[in-house]
Amino acid sequence: MPSHIHELWEELDLPEEYPELDETSVLARVNAALDGESRPKETHMKRKLRLPLLLAAALVLLTGTMAAAYRTGVLELFFQGDTSQLEPYVQEALDTAENEDYRLRVDSCLYDGQNVYSVVTVEALNDQATEDLMSNRVIAETHRETWGEEMVEGLMKSGSTGPETFHCNQFDFSPDGGGIGIHDLPNPDDHSRSWQISVEFHSYVGPQEQPLEFWVNFMGRDYAVDIPLHNMAQPIHLTPNEEVVYNPFTGYKGILQEFILTPTSFSITTEPLQEPDNLYHISWADQAEDCFFLRMKDGTVLSRMQLGGLNGQFETVVDLSQVESIIYGYTEFPADGSPSFPADLPETLYPFACTEIISPGENSYFRFPVEELCRKLGADYQWDEATQTATATYRGVTLTLTAGEYRYQVNGETAEMLYKTRYDPTDPEYEEFPQYMSLEDGVLTAPVTLLDHWSLDYPTLRDGQGELSGQMLVIP
Repeated sequence: MPSHIHELWEELDLPEEYPELDETSVLARVNAALDGESRPKETHMKRKLRLPLLLAAALVLLTGTMAAAYRTGVLELFFQGDTSQLEPYVQEALDTAENEDYRLRVDSCLYDGQNVYSVVTVEALNDQATEDLMSNRVIAETHRETWGEEMVEGLMKSGSTGPETFHCNQFDFSPDGGGIGIHDLPNPDDHSRSWQISVEFHSYVGPQEQPLEFWVNFMGRDYAVDIPLHNMAQPIHLTPNEEVVYNPFTGYKGILQEFILTPTSFSITTEPLQEPDNLYHISWADQAEDCFFLRMKDGTVLSRMQLGGLNGQFETVVDLSQVESIIYGYTEFPADGSPSFPADLPETLYPFACTEIISPGENSYFRFPVEELCRKLGADYQWDEATQTATATYRGVTLTLTAGEYRYQVNGETAEMLYKTRYDPTDPEYEEFPQYMSLEDGVLTAPVTLLDHWSLDYPTLRDGQGELSGQMLVIP
């Protein structure tokens, strides 16, 4: 997913140029380095997240159902897997603040030392405030001064939250940056609106005595609510200060100074031993950094992507009591802090390059050669010439893909590959276009979004001019 601003820009069909803002304002508005970014349309949320210089990218939030103000609501919205171990750290019935028109409350939240996950609600206290809140006018008008009339009109039309709505003093805790992720939740009633909010600090800051201040623009900071930052699970904290390969794709080495693992996030500090070449960031080869795995006590090995690990956050909760060791690059570090040793993992678990093709036409999308990717990934691949159908299995998930079709099977269940012009199906301009499996010169290609079923990340690699190189970086 792009930053919240970039998503809004596409959704509202606003001018290509963003307004000029100083760096501090841009960071505070969750959109540091996206100006001037141009690439083919692509709806895959994780793919869009991969942008250079992620100073304050908005977070990848899960689509959720209505969040009631109860203990496990925030856990169900943000995480997958067994979340019971986090229940003691969920805070509910937190601070409220109100003026004559609105009441802001934090229904529930979780802090992990690096991120604040919360459900917040704004309640209108009179008829006029209700009309302004539910029509989105009070939110839209707060964007007029900075973003102009087109933004106001766009927000009124879409009902979206907008980048100026929520604020906090996160830079008091993380001066180097961070971000705020916003996801609308169903309205609790006819005079209130709720949101799923994630505040990301740039790095791990741990327990804090001072609370985080959080407010909505149309009420102002005088009506901020306090979110405590002292209650959190104890992390695994390693300080190896050892030489490692911090980017297995390029082979770059550095000193791993610190690795912090919480049930829901990770923070890594590495000091490079050499300055990367000029193409390193332009090509997006830097996306292969911080490749790590968790060896569990039952012998299984989980990759960062299997846990949904992007931007320092996990989608799947990790049971730290079951972590035997952390494998960073090619070195294995026991969780108890005992001496490290060389890791012994298949090369197919490490990042690699694979051919990537852009389909022609207005609603273009990225495709990949299925057999090539399976071979490099170590996935099982079978081709049936009679039916023009490929069967590929990886991590227990079998995909059945037939040339010329946009329907396919996932473990026998039929699914459809569709390009969606808007995130919200109720948007008047929402349209869907099929994305097909294609057979050309004997090579079956498929839309890259299929790779989500295998918990892979696949940022596009660039050439020396920053243009598409015809390859993607596959991160298992």
